[in-house]
Amino acid sequence: MTDLERHFVVPFERSFDTHYGLEYLEPARGRVTVGPALLGANGTVQSGVYAAIAESLASTATAVEVVPAGLVPFGLNNSTQVVGEVRDGVLEGVARCRARGEGEWLWDVEIGPPGGVPAAIATVVIAVRGKRV
Repeated sequence: MTDLERHFVVPFERSFDTHYGLEYLEPARGRVTVGPALLGANGTVQSGVYAAIAESLASTATAVEVVPAGLVPFGLNNSTQVVGEVRDGVLEGVARCRARGEGEWLWDVEIGPPGGVPAAIATVVIAVRGKRV
C-alpha cells in the first residue's frame, strides 16, 4: 500500500479510476494511457474521461490534506471543457488548488499530453465538511 492509498475509503483496485486507467503520480497529478475503450464514436477521448480525471485529482489532493484533520471532501461542482482532440498516447492531468475556503476548495485542472498543450481544462470545487458520526 502506498502512502496515498492509506487515504482511500474504497481500495484503489476497486475504484472507478482503475476502470479507465488512472495512475497517480502524486495526489494532484496523474496519467492515463489512451486506448480504444476511452475513445468515442469520432475516435477521440470522450469528454467524460477528462471530467473523471479532473474530479479524481482534485478530490484526492483535497482528501490527503483534510482527512487527517477529521474532515470529509466530496465533489460539489465539475466544469470540464474539452479544447483539443486526443486519439492516442498518454494524458497527464495536473491539479492546482486556487483557493482553500472553510467549506470549499477550488481547483484548476489541465489535462493533455505530457509537456504539451492541454486538451481539456477543468474547474472543480470540492466541498469540505465535518465527519458525521
